[in-house]
Amino acid sequence: MPEQMVLSALHVGPKDLMVMRSLLNLAGGRDGSESWSITDQPGGDITLIDVDAEPGEDAWKNLTHRGVVAIAMSRKKDFPATYLLVKPLRSRAFLKLLTAAASGEMPTDTLTGIADPPATASANDSIWQSIDIGEQVGHFTLAEHLRRQSWKKPVVITYPGWPLILIDPGSGAWFYDGSISDLAPPMFAQPMPSSAGVPVSSADFVDRIEGHRQRPLSELKWFAGLAQARGRLHPDLLGDVQFMLTQVPAEATRNESLHVLAKILIRGPVTLEELAERSEQPPENIMAFLNACYVSGKLLINKTSQQAASF
Repeated sequence: MPEQMVLSALHVGPKDLMVMRSLLNLAGGRDGSESWSITDQPGGDITLIDVDAEPGEDAWKNLTHRGVVAIAMSRKKDFPATYLLVKPLRSRAFLKLLTAAASGEMPTDTLTGIADPPATASANDSIWQSIDIGEQVGHFTLAEHLRRQSWKKPVVITYPGWPLILIDPGSGAWFYDGSISDLAPPMFAQPMPSSAGVPVSSADFVDRIEGHRQRPLSELKWFAGLAQARGRLHPDLLGDVQFMLTQVPAEATRNESLHVLAKILIRGPVTLEELAERSEQPPENIMAFLNACYVSGKLLINKTSQQAASF
């Protein structure tokens, strides 16, 4: 039986608590790993405190002064905490924190959830590595299936470890009874066969979507593209290539780091190296952003070494 661990979430609002509980349910007990419960009382195996209000900040200071390891959660990226989880809450950062806590090896970097500092590449290695979008014939990440339009008619995703998701390519909508932040990044990085999208009749589809929130398919494409790989670039984007955006993705405007990239690319065209130099963003951020823009259909590509340009 996996060990039960307790997360003390102090002064955390109901919305963030709901997201945390969903992520804990996704993470708990997989492959024999620790399962988790959450409480709003102190004394857990790991303590997380929302410090954006005065009571929370005071509680964090009190515990820290007593030598208790407490993770601060804040919208302030410069909050002076050794362990800082930046809001809005991101599943990758939160699950990374749980894994580190369970192993007893808390990281000393800020847990922003976007990217770790880039690894140092040797003189013979390129930092721009390619995504393995499919390990077997016909097996692709969800983002790649959406880009390739693997499904022309309404489907329900039925694949091990995935929640119930319905996709209607014709109307440009998808349906899911939960928050998109509940969908952990490892899911989007997992190749699946096209048969994972099971076709449903119009009547059955109407019955299935009852009570589910309708969302724009562009939203799913964006988040699936952003999370389909860490530190990897879609193979179509490698080489002697210039990039430019047709429009700034709405999702990018909600993230300061990604918005910086968008503002540069909307004025493009630029190469990968130029984008890295102008934005001063780590390669992981740049590659995730380009992947998401490509899947979303907002990225123009000019392969300058070839005759066919798509600008």
